[in-house]
Amino acid sequence: MKPPPFAYFDPTVLADALLLLANLDPGTKILAGGQSLVALLNFRLMRPYALVDINRIDELHFTRHDEEGLKVGATIRQTELAKQEGLAEINPLLAEALPMIGHAQTRCRGTVCGSLAHADPAAELPAVAITQGAQFTIQSRRAQRVVSERDFFKKPHTTILEPDEMLTHVTFPPWNYGDGWAIEEVGRRPGDFALAGVAVLLTPANGICARARITVFGTAEIPRPSHGAETVLAGNSLSASLLDEIVAQMQAETSTWSDIHATAEYRRHLIGALARRAVLRAAKRAGLLTQGFNG
Repeated sequence: MKPPPFAYFDPTVLADALLLLANLDPGTKILAGGQSLVALLNFRLMRPYALVDINRIDELHFTRHDEEGLKVGATIRQTELAKQEGLAEINPLLAEALPMIGHAQTRCRGTVCGSLAHADPAAELPAVAITQGAQFTIQSRRAQRVVSERDFFKKPHTTILEPDEMLTHVTFPPWNYGDGWAIEEVGRRPGDFALAGVAVLLTPANGICARARITVFGTAEIPRPSHGAETVLAGNSLSASLLDEIVAQMQAETSTWSDIHATAEYRRHLIGALARRAVLRAAKRAGLLTQGFNG
């Protein structure tokens, strides 16, 4: 398959890229890693007027860890971030999720921000961003704005980004040492998009769960927090009966869909199994298991 014709631009400074996005046809697309975009072009599911290749813009190629958290620029590859020294201490949930994305070959080209902007409901990075409460820095010639994970994702493959805007970097908040974390998913084959997945982040305090963040992905239009399950867990340690209650709550409140890969019923079953594993692993890491509970 070959892509349809398009104009091509490769600016070397951010200001020029933003100028192009402001002046070109609204169907213009940004090319970073291209692991999703190029496939869509080759199958002619997308016919943009132009591509703006941002790979030569040095100011977008950075990672920075400071008091605001871990900042990841728009051209940082998934493999680059996964190999960053100390990532497992800086952000353990992100470090656990990155090797689950696609295949080694696609991670070498695919970017962190590109995956977030692509907003596939079965992708791992949007689920991690929602679980952690990431902040998205968006820029155009008009202005710069920062939006929360609650506002960024709208529906499958659709975000809050306007045609003249670019996601310049994402900020994952500072890690609270002592938190328990886990991410679990099931796909048809290793490297496939998840049929269902669960990401969990638990904050302990005085032997109980002070805060729970639980996100379900791969089953609905966007990854969604499981607020009911979070409420059940908050203020408690994890017992066998409470884990059963959390699983039941997640299955009840999670909307699922059927497609050629799996039925809605099977996805709901997977959510229960994955929730049990992920919550248990996160609770162990946070020291939130009741005495005598062995899972």
